Amino acid sequence: MKKRGKKLKSPIDSIIIDLILEHYNIKTLSGVRETLTADEFMDIVDIAEEQYYQRSITDSTIGVA
Repeated sequence: MKKRGKKLKSPIDSIIIDLILEHYNIKTLSGVRETLTADEFMDIVDIAEEQYYQRSITDSTIGVA
């Protein structure tokens, strides 16, 4: 079995995934069909970007090399 190297992961990816899961959970609880349009996805990406920048401003450990 080959040993895999460190996986590179964008810090914003986990925020996007959390927001997508939240989107689907809200739709499920509302009784609405669980879909994600391209516009909704882009809104989620914009929100994730804003949240990431807010976290990077307030958390001194983000962005430290």
